[in-house]
Amino acid sequence: PCFYLDSSSAVVYLLMVGHSLHYMVTMPAILEAGAQTKLCASLMEPNETLTMTVTLTSQEETTILHEKTSGDEFLECIQFQVPSVENEEVTKFEVEVRGKTFYSKEVRKVQIKAYQPLTFIQTDKPIYLPGQTGNWNICPFFVQQYKIIELEDPNNNRIGQWLNETSSSKILQLSYNLNSEAREGTYRVSVTVHTNKIQHYFRVEKYVLPKFSITMDAKDEVTVPLVTLVCSNLTRYTYGQPAPGSVTVKVCRPLQIYGCAMFEFNMSSFTKIDKKILYDRLDVSATMEEEGTGKSCLHTITISYVIGKLAFVDPPKIYDQGSNLEGKVRMIKSYQKVFVPLHIFCFFVTLLL
Repeated sequence: PCFYLDSSSAVVYLLMVGHSLHYMVTMPAILEAGAQTKLCASLMEPNETLTMTVTLTSQEETTILHEKTSGDEFLECIQFQVPSVENEEVTKFEVEVRGKTFYSKEVRKVQIKAYQPLTFIQTDKPIYLPGQTGNWNICPFFVQQYKIIELEDPNNNRIGQWLNETSSSKILQLSYNLNSEAREGTYRVSVTVHTNKIQHYFRVEKYVLPKFSITMDAKDEVTVPLVTLVCSNLTRYTYGQPAPGSVTVKVCRPLQIYGCAMFEFNMSSFTKIDKKILYDRLDVSATMEEEGTGKSCLHTITISYVIGKLAFVDPPKIYDQGSNLEGKVRMIKSYQKVFVPLHIFCFFVTLLL
């Protein structure tokens, strides 16, 4: 009898003749084109000298993978080079065992598949200044030879080129010195692997790091009766020291329709105007100038018409119809420091069940 086992990872051939002779050959069912692959062959209990030949036959050629003549048992594993294909190809895998009184041949199909290796391009930073050196790494999953590597400027002009570079250490490191008058914009590094083209982008800009920072400290919400609005401004150099200079602070309540209306810091100035055309917030911005260099920040404050919160104290849980309802009202939170007389109105709602 002859037994054949097949899986996604291996093809196994097992042949028994009578009760004595056995032979078996194993190899992957899917072969990677151009890669090194292992094949194992064994012969058990031969009764004569036999020759085992293992071949791989495609439409164009036949390749002998393994051939051995022996009258004794053996188990051998060898490495062989898989033929290269463009995409995918189904080939014949043949095992032939022959002797003076014995002959057997088994033919099965295996698939040769071309895998495209993944390649990544990394730069040491996303933005460069004109005149700086750009460094980048090309990282493949396997040792790979790149037919062409190109660097293009924002106008798609090729300004750098590398031919037939090999990532022998699995990471290919390249660099390019940008011209001091390099055009600002987006640059492109492209790598060609077989028929695939991998691209990576970086920018060249004449940027300047800020010399100092400016922060605004103000309340997130203010109430309508508030008399004054307090804002504090802090400017520091990047190394932590205070930055001297002049600071201009303005507060405006933006219009819902057009622009921004300017008012004084007195809160009543922001509440006398018809609130239907204004947003319920204040935009506070600060601008600092130091030797002609300006920097600003913006802080938004919400305007609230809630000047306090009240709570009922120990109200009765049961109310008798026709009787007077007695209770206490206590202010639990006030948003102003100055006391303003309040008129309290109580509303009663009768629920009909």
